Amino acid sequence: MSKGRAEAVRLVPLADCAAVLPGFSIHGGLKHDPHATHQVVRTRHLTEGVPYSYRDEDEFKIAPGRETANYELRAGDVLFMSRGTRNLAWVVKDVPDPSIAPVSFYILRPAGGIDSRYLAWYLNQPPVQAGIDQIRTGAGTPIVQRNGFERLEVVLPPVAVQREIADLSELMARERDLRRRLGDAAERAQAAIGRQIIEKLSAGAGAGAKRS
Repeated sequence: MSKGRAEAVRLVPLADCAAVLPGFSIHGGLKHDPHATHQVVRTRHLTEGVPYSYRDEDEFKIAPGRETANYELRAGDVLFMSRGTRNLAWVVKDVPDPSIAPVSFYILRPAGGIDSRYLAWYLNQPPVQAGIDQIRTGAGTPIVQRNGFERLEVVLPPVAVQREIADLSELMARERDLRRRLGDAAERAQAAIGRQIIEKLSAGAGAGAKRS
C-alpha cells in the first residue's frame, strides 16, 4: 500500500459506516409454506466468508402477517449474526424479492464509500471478533447489543483498497469452501469403498461356509 493510500485510512464507529437494522421478529417456530410470499434467509444457507446468493434449495417461505418493508433485504446488505457466540457477517449478493432475515440477525446497510464485502470481511477478522466478544451480553442466549455494536470501531481505508481486500478475501473463502467440499467427497468415496470391501469379504465368507 502506498504512503498516500495509507494516510487516507480512517478509524470510525460502525454507525458511520452502515445503518444497523433489526431482523424480523417472528412469533413461534418457523415453518416453510411454499405458497407464502416472503423468503427467509437462514444461517444454514450461509457459507463463511462467501457472499450469499439464493439457490433453489434454499427456499423457505413464510407469510409474515404484518408489514415487512423495514426488514427486507437488498443486494449489498450485510447480515450479522447478533445471537449466540459465533457472531459472523455475510454479504447479501442476490436474493428474491421480498426476502427477510430473522431477528437473530442485524441487517447492516452500508453508507456511500463503503464496500459491503470489506465490511463483512472486517467484522469477521479475529481482532474484531475479540472486540465483539467484549460487547456480547447474556448467559442463556448471548446477544451483541445494538448500542455497543454501533460504537465498534472500523478501520476504513479508501474504497479502492477496500475492494482489493474484499476480492482477495472472497477468493480465499471460495478456495476454503472448495477444499472442504473435496474433503467431504473423499470421505464419502472412502466410506463407499469400505462398504464394498466388507460386502465382498462377507460374500466370500458366506460361500466358504456353505462349501464346508
